[in-house]
Amino acid sequence: MTMPSFPVPTSFPVSNSDSQEGEKKASYVNYEVGPGFTIHLCPNFDPAMDPKKLKRIVSNRVAGQQSRWKKLQYVNDLEKRVRELHVSILRARKMILIEQNRRAERMNMKLKERLFAEVQHSIFLKGLVEALRAQAESLKK
Repeated sequence: MTMPSFPVPTSFPVSNSDSQEGEKKASYVNYEVGPGFTIHLCPNFDPAMDPKKLKRIVSNRVAGQQSRWKKLQYVNDLEKRVRELHVSILRARKMILIEQNRRAERMNMKLKERLFAEVQHSIFLKGLVEALRAQAESLKK
């Protein structure tokens, strides 16, 4: 389906029945440029305007809306990328902390084993000292 080369008016100015002195006030004129894409022209729009000028006005508005839409999409993409990077950083930090925790647990286990060995050695030495004292006492008598 091809787009029309000239916008299709979907509504026309209407008069305001509440106006004083019989003045007619126009509402916005809507031009449907594409499916679901409408341009609103101001109330002082002249329907008898030169078609080239009208086409230029409409194309400028379309370009402006497309530019704003692209900017919005760009900002949304940047925000999404920031969230993804934030999650990636948090994931990396988590992995680093998990690895540090594993190292600390291994070190703690080694220190506990060493402490246990030192306590066992200390108990052995105390027993040896007691045995030697007992032997020394028996030799003195």
